[in-house]
Amino acid sequence: MSFAEVRDYALWVHDIYGNKPLQDRIIAMEPGEQIELQVEGFRGRWEKLPVRGDTPGHHGVKASGEAQRLWLAQRDARWAGIVSVKACDD
Repeated sequence: MSFAEVRDYALWVHDIYGNKPLQDRIIAMEPGEQIELQVEGFRGRWEKLPVRGDTPGHHGVKASGEAQRLWLAQRDARWAGIVSVKACDD
């Protein structure tokens, strides 16, 4: 299990700790491509965002549907807090 810091509307690669394969996987995704993640016990679809800048830390994914509501609630309740995160196919 890896962890992520909740600080934004999206989950950025540089905020994921303890899971280099997940970081690399997100970096390798194309904008618009989707991945299913389990974050703090809830599963949901996440979509790769366009890259901001040219550094690996500016790669990220944004939750959609119910996962987005739950992610934003986590952000609002515990900004800069730590949540568990893993790919559902791990």
